[in-house]
Order: sequence, then C-alpha cells, then structure tokens
Amino acid sequence: MTTPAGYRPIDLGQARSADFLAIDAWAFALPDAAVASEGIAATVDWSRSRGMEATGGAQTATGELASVHSSYGYTMRVPGGTVPTSGLTWVGVHPAHRRRGLLKSMIGDHFRRSLARGEVVSTLIAAETTIYQRFGYGLSCPTYRLTLPRGAEFRAVAGSNELRLRLEDANLAAHGPAIRAVLARDPRPGAMVAIDDSLLANLFFDPEGARDGQERRRIAIVEDERGPAAFALFQRKLGWNDSGPGGTGSCQEAWAAVTAAAERRLWSTLADLDLMSSFTVSSVALDSPVIHLLKDVRGATALMRDQVWARILDVPAALMARTYGTDLDVVIEVDDAQIAENSCSWRLTVAGGAASVTHAEPGAAIDVRTSIQELSAAYLGGTTFDALATAGLVEEVRPGSVAMLSDAFRSRLAPRGSSHF
Repeated sequence: MTTPAGYRPIDLGQARSADFLAIDAWAFALPDAAVASEGIAATVDWSRSRGMEATGGAQTATGELASVHSSYGYTMRVPGGTVPTSGLTWVGVHPAHRRRGLLKSMIGDHFRRSLARGEVVSTLIAAETTIYQRFGYGLSCPTYRLTLPRGAEFRAVAGSNELRLRLEDANLAAHGPAIRAVLARDPRPGAMVAIDDSLLANLFFDPEGARDGQERRRIAIVEDERGPAAFALFQRKLGWNDSGPGGTGSCQEAWAAVTAAAERRLWSTLADLDLMSSFTVSSVALDSPVIHLLKDVRGATALMRDQVWARILDVPAALMARTYGTDLDVVIEVDDAQIAENSCSWRLTVAGGAASVTHAEPGAAIDVRTSIQELSAAYLGGTTFDALATAGLVEEVRPGSVAMLSDAFRSRLAPRGSSHF
C-alpha cells in the first residue's frame, strides 16, 4: 500500500496529542469535554500512534496533519491458546483530506508495524461496518445487545448468591488489578487476557461533560474463592414517567464473567437496581449463561450486533497458535489483497489438536478457496466455514472439506471481546 502523493507517514508522540485529538474530534464529532479532558492522553498508546502529514501542494499546507491512527497491544484468547494482537483504534481522517487514499495507506502502515512487533492478528471495533471489510477484517464475534427488564428472574446456580459482590465508584488505581485478574481467567475466544496500561485506562475514561445525563461510571466486581470472577463497568440515567421512576442502566462492552455463578450474581444484581426500569448489556456472547438462566426469555429484548472484527496478519503463525477439534489435512488457497505473503496455498495439518501450516507442495490439489476476510471471521471458532460456504463466501473444491474445516475450527464457547476500544 503506497503513500499518497503530497503526504508522508509520521510518528505522533504525546507532544502532538492536541493535533492527534483534533483530527479525531472531526472524524467522530467528539464532545469538547472529551477532547479537553486531561485524562484522555493516558488512554492513547503514544508509542503506537501514527499520522499522515501533508508535504505541501496545491491542496495542502506543509506540516498539516491529515489523518491519524493508533493501536493497543494485548494478548487475545483463541481456542486452546493465545495470540499477540494489535487492536486498531483512533482511526480518523480530516474531512478536508478524504478520498485521497489516506486510510488505505494507514492500514498498510498498521499491518507492517504490527507484524514487526510480532502481532499476528489485528482486531477492531468498527464505527462503520462496511469500511474495514475491504481490508480483510471479518466478523469474528457476533453478539447480542440484551435489555433486561427490572427485576428479571434467573434460575438458580449453586453458590451464586454466596459470592461476594462489590458496587463502587469506578477508579483505575483501585479496580484496575481486579479487571486484569478477571481477564486473565476469561476462557472465551476473543477475550483480552492481558491488556496494556493505555487500554486499561481507556475503560475508565469518563469526562463529566460527555456523560449525556448519565451518572459517573460505576463498577461491579464479583469475587469467588479464586478472587475476582466477574466485573462490569456501568452507568445509570435517572428518568421519570407518569407511573413513577423509569431510569435506565447500561454496560457498554466493558465486562467479563468467568463462571456461570459469577455471571448470574452480576446481572441479577444490576437488573434490579432501584429506580431503574431496565438494564442493557452490550456484547453478550451467543451462548452466554445469562440467556439460558433467564426464566422469562421473552421479557428480555435481544438485538444481534457485531462486536470484534478480526484480521489475520500472518496465516501460519495465527493458525498454529490455536488448537483444533479434529485431525485434518487440507490445502487452503487464501486470497489476501493487502499482505502478499498470505496470498497462496497453505497445507493445514492437524494431529491431536496441534496444527502445522506450510506452503502447499507445487501442484497440490486445492480443497478450499477463501479470502483472508472469511478465514479471519472463522478464526475464533464462532463463525463456521459451513455458514460462510452456504453464503457463497467460501468455495469448496473437494467435497466434504468445508465440513471438515468447520468441525476442526469450531470453538466450544462462542467468542466475544472483553471491552470496547
């Protein structure tokens, strides 16, 4: 991916934070309170922040910042293992510099730098779902946005009511260690089992002027005999109607629970807060215990949403980092328009759950053809090759090979990420 004429890529350290944030204020219509907040600088990893600067010309002024992006480094759970991951974030192009190839150039820059750090997968939470698919990102974590009515009843889970629950004002110093402890125990593919300081700080970023009538951020922490077992960062908004209080509570993405007992304790409490008529939970896994524990599932409202979009950067390294459910020997032809090294035929051999990935022998018969987007969507084991092939997105060359891939890649737990970034 080449750099557009009239621009050059540059590092953006914290000394240029005001310029960086000014671009994203244009890109995301950020409220003044968020941009002006002193705490916002801690939510950006400045060692990973880059931009495109104008070099002068008929339409640009020399030194003018035109676009920015950054990323968070974290360790992501995959079936049977973990992978070093680069979470793409803060991507913005100034409106006056759009349609000049800046985003394409920045994505290429992000891919190269992530690979140089040994990060074999890139992820993002998409502001607009159509943009990043053309760069190979696949929907790896479909989830529910679940709205629970006040006092929703749940089936009993042994020991749940005895678990310790803390409800406190959210504070990075006080509660960061508990969040990290929960994440480290999270077994779901897509979980952020180890996160960097800037991503952790981003979870607590809560400028007063950007709350839109909500209270300050709170936190619920559930503890079992091993320590923190669940957390949720949440806020409430008081409201009234003709029949009395009608406030709403919500947890926007940042939560995790590692046992059914902890998850039941968490949501049975937050769904029954005083003066609230409902509580909305974003990014609920498709097989989450809360779905099965609800006594009146019709009383809840579930909306399917996309969450984490994944993009494999290094095919052999990514595929060998996870385990598989069945033995396998297939040749997969991968089409990757952005990373040429991935675009070839790969022999995937699985024995006892462990994979070997090598270039296919010259003349080897191809079993399946797929784009990097579909391979990335299936990587965490929630989206199946069967579903993708049925949709016409994966081509089966050898009969039965798609079913074999689906069985091998499928995860016992539906994937979900742990936070919004």
